[in-house]
Amino acid sequence: MAMRRIWHWAIVVMGAALLVTLPGWMPAYYLTLTNRILFYSLLAVSFSFLAGRAGMTSLGQVAFFGFAAYAVGIMSVRYSIAFPWPVVVGVGGATLLAAAAGLIVIRTTGIYFLMITLALGQVMWGVANRWVSLTHAYDGIPGVVPPVVMGVALKDPRNFYFALLATSLVCLTVMLAITRSHFGLALRGIAASPTRMAALGYPVSLLRYLAFVLAGTLAGISGIFFVYHTGFVHTSVFDLQRSVWILLVSTLGGVATFAGPVVGVAIVVLLESFIGQLTHRHATVIGTLFMLTIILAPHGVTGHLGSVADHIDRRRRPSTPRD
Repeated sequence: MAMRRIWHWAIVVMGAALLVTLPGWMPAYYLTLTNRILFYSLLAVSFSFLAGRAGMTSLGQVAFFGFAAYAVGIMSVRYSIAFPWPVVVGVGGATLLAAAAGLIVIRTTGIYFLMITLALGQVMWGVANRWVSLTHAYDGIPGVVPPVVMGVALKDPRNFYFALLATSLVCLTVMLAITRSHFGLALRGIAASPTRMAALGYPVSLLRYLAFVLAGTLAGISGIFFVYHTGFVHTSVFDLQRSVWILLVSTLGGVATFAGPVVGVAIVVLLESFIGQLTHRHATVIGTLFMLTIILAPHGVTGHLGSVADHIDRRRRPSTPRD
């Protein structure tokens, strides 16, 4: 166990050093890929928090992601409203949307929860397509420029990277603290047996509702960085394909830990980039990889690595002599 802890901290220190020095030596293209990994990781963690901690598999996280992206695009480009108000309205609006939608969706469980959250994303897609005067529908809203924050221009990819990295670390730390709190432990109990937790006096519906709103806020933060990164927002932010993509990458990495979705997003984004340069059938390759992962490592890449580490620990541990 001691050796495992040493390896754990060694990996943490090396990872921190790598992340801090990365813009100094990494080519611009790969820095762009890293930014993409970071903001999609926030969206995947919002999915993982609901699916892995609260037992609620949601396909509606794109609704909050897209709402925040559109809020920033409309306020910045159409109404020329300066920072920080587009960000405040984007994150606040995504939270309020999650709070309103949560009143309905938490009344369902299982496959019904999955379907109603899927419908939520499709409703937002329909609104964005039909409200042409506001969203410009298929034409989208181009020209979204990252703001200048405290004299630092986030238009510079390196500054944008550090802002996104700092935000991601803060969000992950907060989510980790919540997971280890009494609230997080109660969510795990609800995921295992909601009827037992209700019998013990826990307000099951309220806890599930709060988890849903919290995940919506995190998805909104991801949408903010997405629109500033791409400089463009389009109805595709609400696509069903994006919801399924988040489901797949989170499952590939493993939803039991927050590291799982991050690893899943990194694997798929890098594969899409590298394999996409070799063949246009990269989706087939990634789909095959996903099926093999589900068969060989049903708990995802991080879950499988954790099992291997546990197995090695048990083999190194001295056996207890029998009487």
